[in-house]
Amino acid sequence: MNKYLAVLLIALAFSSCLGKHDSNAQDAKIIKHVSTQNIPSQDTIQVDLSSSNVRWKGTKMRGAGKHEGIIQLQEGYFLIIHDTIVGGEFILNMNTIEVTDIPEHEPIPRKRFNDHMKSEDFFNASKYPISKFSIARIQGHTQDSILIFGVLTIKDVSRHISFKAAKQKSVVSTKFKFDRFKWNINYEGDWIDETFVDKDIEISIELKMNIRDRKNFDKPFAPAHAPQ
Repeated sequence: MNKYLAVLLIALAFSSCLGKHDSNAQDAKIIKHVSTQNIPSQDTIQVDLSSSNVRWKGTKMRGAGKHEGIIQLQEGYFLIIHDTIVGGEFILNMNTIEVTDIPEHEPIPRKRFNDHMKSEDFFNASKYPISKFSIARIQGHTQDSILIFGVLTIKDVSRHISFKAAKQKSVVSTKFKFDRFKWNINYEGDWIDETFVDKDIEISIELKMNIRDRKNFDKPFAPAHAPQ
């Protein structure tokens, strides 16, 4: 086989992994630093794990297809003061990452893809079994929209980011994409991956809170200065 054709076929195989997804998802902005609000007293509301979900999506090379799937939320909570969200922390179990658009009746390619996502090539789940997002500050944006500032940690790489989210009573939801290379989610030094696989991963999150005993929950957000 012509060696150049062989290289192209290898690149096409790698392109089945995560890449850029052309959608209306916002870009998570990487910011230099965000200071945590000084909260004199606080309460917590646990996330309802059975009703919440975290989904990922990425495209094949040059948008010629996609793969999408789920990651299980291991635990999560919101910090509350006077029935207003002021912080929180959410932990993902990276060993549960799973593709959902390869049908279960195709167990071999499904398992191969799932194992690849958990391998050192991507999330290295055996070494870094959890990813985490910690909310440092929330700024009221509109009546139903908030601006969240916090720290996203993947593979022990922590970066400060900001993104918009929708809030309706007990549900906070968002959809954003981020540059996976900023968190070392790539083949280190492999030119094929960097040339043929795009950089963005899209994440969709819906978090439902347990607020059965909180009749007054859903108060407006206090003004906050956005980090530079």
